[in-house]
Amino acid sequence: MKKKYTRRDFLRLGSISVIGLAALPKLSGRAMAAGASVRRVTSESERLGRVTAPSLQLMSRPGPHGERIEHLWRDDIVPIYREVVGEGWYPHNHVWYEVPGGYVYSSFMQPCEHYLNDPKASIDPQGEYAELSVPMAAAHKNPYDKSEVTYDLYYAGVFLLDERYEEEDTGQIWYHILDENYKPMWVKAEYLRVFDPEHVSPISPDVEDKRIEVDLRRQRLSAFEGETEVFRTVISSGREFFGADGVGTGNALTQAGSYPIWSKRISRHMSGGTVDDGYDLPGVGWVTYFGSNGEAIHSTYWHNDYGRPRSAGCLNCTPEASRWLFRWTLPEVAYNPGKITVEWPGGTRINIFS
Repeated sequence: MKKKYTRRDFLRLGSISVIGLAALPKLSGRAMAAGASVRRVTSESERLGRVTAPSLQLMSRPGPHGERIEHLWRDDIVPIYREVVGEGWYPHNHVWYEVPGGYVYSSFMQPCEHYLNDPKASIDPQGEYAELSVPMAAAHKNPYDKSEVTYDLYYAGVFLLDERYEEEDTGQIWYHILDENYKPMWVKAEYLRVFDPEHVSPISPDVEDKRIEVDLRRQRLSAFEGETEVFRTVISSGREFFGADGVGTGNALTQAGSYPIWSKRISRHMSGGTVDDGYDLPGVGWVTYFGSNGEAIHSTYWHNDYGRPRSAGCLNCTPEASRWLFRWTLPEVAYNPGKITVEWPGGTRINIFS
C-alpha cells in the first residue's frame, strides 16, 4: 500500500529545496509531487490533486464498479497523470483522474500545482494581490513556524498583502495577509504568486453590449457580446440543505431573474451560514456581486464538483473562469483598491433562467 501524503507531511516537505528529483529517490510518488522541486514538479505528472472530500475512494478502474483499493483522506495530495472518461458516481460528471495506484473521481479532487516564487524585495504600502501557488499552506498568527496556525490556505486562494517580514536568523521571508475579518495570517512568501496590475486588466473594454446568461437546469453560464457567445463555463449554483437525519433544513437556491452587477472585489473572506451548514473561507477570489442577498459569481477552491447545485446561493466557478468573468464584466476594477461598488443601473446584466 502506498503511503498517503497528509497536510502535515506536505507542510514539512514543502520547504525541501533540491534540483530535480534525483536527490529524493526514496520518496513515494505523492511525496515527490509535493516537495521535490525548487520551482515545479517535474516527475511523471506536473499536475497535482488535493482531496476536498472527507474521504475519497481509490478505484481500480474509472467507475463505481471497480475494486476499491484504499481511501484517500481530506488534504491528501497526489500526482494526476491524466483525465479519463468512465462512469461517474453522479450523472453530471463522468471524468476521473488517473493517479498512482488507480483512479479517483474528479468532483472531489482540486486540480493544482506546486510553484515556489521568488519573494519580492518589498510590498507596496497600498497593498498587492497574490494567489496561493502550492496545494496548501499554513497561515500563522505570527511570522515564524512555531506560531499558532490560524488557517489552512488552499491553491488558487487570492489574498491582499500589506507587509513583508524577514527572519533575522533564517532569512525566511513572510507576507502578511490583510484580512477584512481581522484574522491574523502570515504566510511564507514563496507560496504566494503576486499579481501585476495587467493580470487584472479589463478584457474587451471597448465592448458595451455585454451580458451573462445562466441556465440553472443545465448548470451552465455563457457570456455574450451582442449576439455572439464569447465564453462558456460550467457552474454550481445554490442548493437545498439537509440535516444529518436527512430532513430538509432550508435552501439557498439561486433565484431566476435579471440582475445587474453592483459590486466587485478581487478577494473576499466569506463566512456565514448555520451551525450545521456554516462556512469560513478566506481568500475567495474574483467576486462579482449581483444579488441583493450577496449572491455572486466567484472562484472556488473547496470543491471541483461543478455541474450540480451545491453553493449557498452564489454561482461557483473554476478559478480560471471566475477571473475571466471578473475582468470581462463591467464595472471595471482598478488594481488598487481592488474593489468597487456602483449605483443603479449597475454594470453588466446577469440573466438567470430556471
